[in-house]
Amino acid sequence: MPTFNPLRLEHMTVFDAAPDEMISIAEELGIPLVSVFLAEGAMEGVRAITRAEAPEFLRRVHDSNVRVDSAEVTVLQADAARAEPLLALAAELGAGTVVAIDALTRDESEAAEGLAALAQLAQTFGLRVGLEPISMGRTRTLPEGVRVIERSGAANAGLVVDLLHMVRTGTPVEVLRQIDPRLILSGQVCDGPSSIDPAKTVDEAGYERGLPGTGVFPVGEFLAAIPASVSLGMEIPMRSRRLAGTSAKERTRLAVEATRRAQAAAAAG
Repeated sequence: MPTFNPLRLEHMTVFDAAPDEMISIAEELGIPLVSVFLAEGAMEGVRAITRAEAPEFLRRVHDSNVRVDSAEVTVLQADAARAEPLLALAAELGAGTVVAIDALTRDESEAAEGLAALAQLAQTFGLRVGLEPISMGRTRTLPEGVRVIERSGAANAGLVVDLLHMVRTGTPVEVLRQIDPRLILSGQVCDGPSSIDPAKTVDEAGYERGLPGTGVFPVGEFLAAIPASVSLGMEIPMRSRRLAGTSAKERTRLAVEATRRAQAAAAAG
Protein backbone atom coordinates (compact mmCIF):
# COMPACT_ATOMS: atom_id res chain seq x y z
CA MET A 1 0.00 0.00 0.00
CA PRO A 2 1.32 3.47 -0.85
CA THR A 3 2.13 5.88 1.98
CA PHE A 4 0.39 9.23 1.64
CA ASN A 5 1.53 12.45 3.24
CA PRO A 6 -0.64 13.24 6.29
CA LEU A 7 -3.08 16.00 5.44
CA ARG A 8 -3.21 19.38 7.17
CA LEU A 9 -6.13 21.79 7.05
CA GLU A 10 -4.66 25.24 6.52
CA HIS A 11 -6.32 28.00 8.48
CA MET A 12 -6.42 30.14 5.34
CA THR A 13 -8.87 27.68 3.79
CA VAL A 14 -11.47 28.27 6.51
CA PHE A 15 -10.86 31.75 7.88
CA ASP A 16 -14.62 32.21 8.15
CA ALA A 17 -14.86 29.35 10.67
CA ALA A 18 -14.30 29.90 14.37
CA PRO A 19 -11.12 28.22 15.68
CA ASP A 20 -13.11 25.56 17.57
CA GLU A 21 -15.14 24.85 14.44
CA MET A 22 -11.96 24.33 12.44
CA ILE A 23 -10.98 21.52 14.82
CA SER A 24 -14.45 19.98 14.56
CA ILE A 25 -14.31 20.10 10.76
CA ALA A 26 -10.88 18.48 10.69
CA GLU A 27 -11.92 15.76 13.12
CA GLU A 28 -15.12 14.91 11.26
CA LEU A 29 -13.37 14.73 7.90
CA GLY A 30 -10.44 12.67 9.14
CA ILE A 31 -7.79 15.38 8.83
CA PRO A 32 -5.13 14.75 11.48
CA LEU A 33 -3.42 18.14 11.39
CA VAL A 34 -4.25 21.85 11.26
CA SER A 35 -2.32 25.07 10.86
CA VAL A 36 -3.27 28.14 12.86
CA PHE A 37 -2.85 31.84 12.18
CA LEU A 38 -1.56 33.69 15.20
CA ALA A 39 -0.59 36.98 13.56
CA GLU A 40 -3.52 39.37 13.86
CA GLY A 41 -3.98 41.69 10.90
CA ALA A 42 -1.68 39.61 8.71
CA MET A 43 -4.28 39.65 5.95
CA GLU A 44 -7.87 40.66 5.41
CA GLY A 45 -10.40 38.28 6.92
CA VAL A 46 -7.95 36.41 9.14
CA ARG A 47 -9.36 35.09 12.40
CA ALA A 48 -6.12 34.73 14.29
CA ILE A 49 -6.15 32.79 17.53
CA THR A 50 -5.37 35.21 20.34
CA ARG A 51 -3.78 34.44 23.69
CA ALA A 52 -7.16 35.02 25.33
CA GLU A 53 -8.70 32.29 23.14
CA ALA A 54 -5.80 29.88 23.52
CA PRO A 55 -6.94 27.97 26.65
CA GLU A 56 -10.38 27.14 25.25
CA PHE A 57 -8.94 26.28 21.83
CA LEU A 58 -6.33 24.04 23.42
CA ARG A 59 -9.02 22.23 25.44
CA ARG A 60 -10.88 21.56 22.19
CA VAL A 61 -7.70 20.22 20.58
CA HIS A 62 -7.03 17.93 23.55
CA ASP A 63 -10.57 16.56 23.31
CA SER A 64 -10.05 15.67 19.64
CA ASN A 65 -7.71 13.48 17.62
CA VAL A 66 -6.45 16.56 15.75
CA ARG A 67 -3.21 18.33 16.58
CA VAL A 68 -1.72 21.69 15.66
CA ASP A 69 1.11 21.13 13.20
CA SER A 70 2.20 24.67 12.35
CA ALA A 71 1.57 28.33 13.14
CA GLU A 72 1.59 31.27 10.75
CA VAL A 73 2.95 33.74 9.99
CA THR A 74 6.20 35.43 11.01
CA VAL A 75 8.00 37.95 8.83
CA LEU A 76 11.80 37.90 8.84
CA GLN A 77 13.10 41.12 10.35
CA ALA A 78 16.15 42.53 12.10
CA ASP A 79 14.50 42.44 15.54
CA ALA A 80 13.56 38.79 15.90
CA ALA A 81 12.55 39.39 19.53
CA ARG A 82 9.35 40.98 18.28
CA ALA A 83 8.20 37.48 17.30
CA GLU A 84 8.66 36.05 20.80
CA PRO A 85 4.98 36.34 21.88
CA LEU A 86 3.88 34.54 18.70
CA LEU A 87 6.49 31.81 19.19
CA ALA A 88 5.45 31.32 22.80
CA LEU A 89 1.80 30.98 21.79
CA ALA A 90 2.66 28.58 18.96
CA ALA A 91 4.53 26.34 21.37
CA GLU A 92 1.69 26.52 23.90
CA LEU A 93 -0.74 25.28 21.24
CA GLY A 94 1.54 22.35 20.41
CA ALA A 95 2.83 23.49 17.01
CA GLY A 96 6.10 22.01 15.84
CA THR A 97 6.81 24.63 13.19
CA VAL A 98 6.29 28.35 12.81
CA VAL A 99 6.06 29.54 9.21
CA ALA A 100 8.12 32.57 8.16
CA ILE A 101 8.10 34.63 4.99
CA ASP A 102 10.72 37.05 3.70
CA ALA A 103 8.97 40.18 2.50
CA LEU A 104 10.80 43.04 4.22
CA THR A 105 14.53 42.34 4.12
CA ARG A 106 16.83 44.28 1.81
CA ASP A 107 18.88 41.38 0.51
CA GLU A 108 19.79 37.74 1.01
CA SER A 109 22.37 38.50 3.66
CA GLU A 110 19.87 40.36 5.80
CA ALA A 111 17.31 37.58 5.28
CA ALA A 112 19.84 34.97 6.47
CA GLU A 113 20.63 37.04 9.56
CA GLY A 114 16.95 37.44 10.32
CA LEU A 115 16.32 33.72 9.89
CA ALA A 116 19.29 32.85 12.10
CA ALA A 117 17.99 35.09 14.88
CA LEU A 118 14.41 33.82 14.56
CA ALA A 119 15.53 30.19 14.50
CA GLN A 120 17.67 30.68 17.59
CA LEU A 121 14.72 32.17 19.46
CA ALA A 122 12.38 29.46 18.14
CA GLN A 123 14.76 26.79 19.39
CA THR A 124 14.20 27.96 22.96
CA PHE A 125 10.54 27.02 22.50
CA GLY A 126 11.31 23.72 20.79
CA LEU A 127 10.12 25.01 17.41
CA ARG A 128 11.39 24.71 13.88
CA VAL A 129 11.15 27.61 11.42
CA GLY A 130 9.67 26.85 8.03
CA LEU A 131 10.75 29.48 5.50
CA GLU A 132 8.11 29.73 2.79
CA PRO A 133 9.27 31.30 -0.49
CA ILE A 134 6.37 33.31 -1.90
CA SER A 135 5.99 34.82 -5.36
CA MET A 136 5.30 38.30 -3.99
CA GLY A 137 8.10 38.26 -1.44
CA ARG A 138 11.83 38.91 -1.55
CA THR A 139 12.74 35.24 -1.14
CA ARG A 140 10.57 33.98 -3.99
CA THR A 141 11.94 30.65 -5.21
CA LEU A 142 13.03 27.37 -3.67
CA PRO A 143 16.72 27.84 -4.59
CA GLU A 144 16.62 31.29 -2.98
CA GLY A 145 15.09 29.75 0.12
CA VAL A 146 17.76 27.06 0.29
CA ARG A 147 20.50 29.70 0.06
CA VAL A 148 18.97 31.76 2.87
CA ILE A 149 18.69 28.67 5.09
CA GLU A 150 22.25 27.58 4.37
CA ARG A 151 23.64 31.08 4.99
CA SER A 152 21.71 31.29 8.26
CA GLY A 153 23.37 28.17 9.61
CA ALA A 154 20.14 27.36 11.45
CA ALA A 155 19.83 23.63 12.07
CA ASN A 156 16.13 23.97 12.97
CA ALA A 157 15.14 25.77 9.75
CA GLY A 158 13.75 24.30 6.56
CA LEU A 159 11.38 24.96 3.68
CA VAL A 160 7.61 25.12 3.42
CA VAL A 161 6.96 24.37 -0.25
CA ASP A 162 3.78 25.86 -1.73
CA LEU A 163 2.89 24.60 -5.21
CA LEU A 164 1.15 27.87 -6.08
CA HIS A 165 4.31 29.90 -5.55
CA MET A 166 6.39 27.35 -7.45
CA VAL A 167 4.13 27.75 -10.45
CA ARG A 168 3.93 31.54 -10.21
CA THR A 169 7.74 31.83 -10.09
CA GLY A 170 8.25 29.41 -12.96
CA THR A 171 9.93 26.81 -10.74
CA PRO A 172 9.70 23.32 -12.27
CA VAL A 173 9.14 20.29 -10.04
CA GLU A 174 12.59 19.03 -11.02
CA VAL A 175 14.05 21.81 -8.85
CA LEU A 176 12.13 20.44 -5.87
CA ARG A 177 13.47 16.95 -6.54
CA GLN A 178 17.03 18.25 -6.37
CA ILE A 179 16.66 19.73 -2.88
CA ASP A 180 17.91 17.74 0.11
CA PRO A 181 14.71 16.13 1.49
CA ARG A 182 15.87 16.94 5.01
CA LEU A 183 15.33 20.62 4.23
CA ILE A 184 11.66 20.15 3.34
CA LEU A 185 9.44 20.53 6.39
CA SER A 186 6.04 20.47 4.66
CA GLY A 187 4.18 21.05 1.40
CA GLN A 188 1.06 22.97 0.42
CA VAL A 189 -1.14 21.95 -2.48
CA CYS A 190 -3.76 23.64 -4.64
CA ASP A 191 -4.43 24.13 -8.36
CA GLY A 192 -5.02 26.92 -10.80
CA PRO A 193 -4.58 28.32 -14.31
CA SER A 194 -1.22 28.47 -16.04
CA SER A 195 -1.03 32.26 -15.65
CA ILE A 196 -2.96 35.17 -14.17
CA ASP A 197 -2.94 38.94 -14.31
CA PRO A 198 0.11 39.95 -12.18
CA ALA A 199 -2.10 42.47 -10.40
CA LYS A 200 -4.14 39.55 -9.03
CA THR A 201 -1.21 37.60 -7.55
CA VAL A 202 -1.91 38.52 -3.93
CA ASP A 203 -5.66 38.02 -4.33
CA GLU A 204 -5.19 34.55 -5.79
CA ALA A 205 -2.73 33.45 -3.13
CA GLY A 206 -4.83 34.61 -0.21
CA TYR A 207 -8.42 34.24 -1.33
CA GLU A 208 -9.11 32.19 -4.47
CA ARG A 209 -7.27 28.98 -5.30
CA GLY A 210 -8.38 25.91 -7.18
CA LEU A 211 -9.04 22.38 -5.93
CA PRO A 212 -6.44 19.81 -7.05
CA GLY A 213 -7.46 18.48 -10.44
CA THR A 214 -9.36 21.57 -11.55
CA GLY A 215 -6.44 23.47 -13.10
CA VAL A 216 -3.16 22.88 -14.90
CA PHE A 217 -0.68 22.84 -11.99
CA PRO A 218 1.62 19.76 -11.95
CA VAL A 219 -0.12 18.41 -8.85
CA GLY A 220 0.79 14.77 -9.41
CA GLU A 221 4.47 15.51 -10.00
CA PHE A 222 4.53 17.77 -6.97
CA LEU A 223 2.99 15.13 -4.70
CA ALA A 224 5.44 12.53 -5.96
CA ALA A 225 8.37 14.86 -5.23
CA ILE A 226 7.36 15.80 -1.66
CA PRO A 227 8.97 13.49 0.94
CA ALA A 228 6.33 11.06 2.17
CA SER A 229 7.15 11.76 5.80
CA VAL A 230 6.16 15.43 5.80
CA SER A 231 2.69 16.93 6.19
CA LEU A 232 0.73 18.22 3.21
CA GLY A 233 -1.31 21.34 3.73
CA MET A 234 -4.51 21.95 1.82
CA GLU A 235 -4.21 25.70 1.37
CA ILE A 236 -7.22 26.30 -0.84
CA PRO A 237 -9.17 29.44 0.03
CA MET A 238 -12.35 29.51 -2.08
CA ARG A 239 -13.89 32.94 -1.71
CA SER A 240 -16.28 32.51 -4.64
CA ARG A 241 -17.76 29.33 -3.13
CA ARG A 242 -17.96 30.95 0.31
CA LEU A 243 -19.80 33.97 -1.07
CA ALA A 244 -22.14 31.59 -2.89
CA GLY A 245 -23.08 30.05 0.45
CA THR A 246 -20.89 26.94 0.57
CA SER A 247 -20.03 26.28 4.21
CA ALA A 248 -16.50 25.98 5.58
CA LYS A 249 -17.14 22.31 6.26
CA GLU A 250 -18.33 21.59 2.72
CA ARG A 251 -15.44 23.49 1.17
CA THR A 252 -13.05 21.49 3.31
CA ARG A 253 -14.76 18.27 2.25
CA LEU A 254 -14.23 19.21 -1.38
CA ALA A 255 -10.56 19.93 -0.65
CA VAL A 256 -10.04 16.61 1.13
CA GLU A 257 -11.71 14.58 -1.59
CA ALA A 258 -9.80 16.32 -4.38
CA THR A 259 -6.47 16.02 -2.58
CA ARG A 260 -6.96 12.35 -1.77
CA ARG A 261 -7.82 11.65 -5.40
CA ALA A 262 -4.67 13.46 -6.44
CA GLN A 263 -2.59 11.50 -3.92
CA ALA A 264 -4.00 8.20 -5.17
CA ALA A 265 -3.36 9.16 -8.79
CA ALA A 266 0.21 10.21 -8.01
CA ALA A 267 0.86 6.93 -6.19
CA ALA A 268 -0.53 4.96 -9.12
CA GLY A 269 1.91 6.69 -11.43
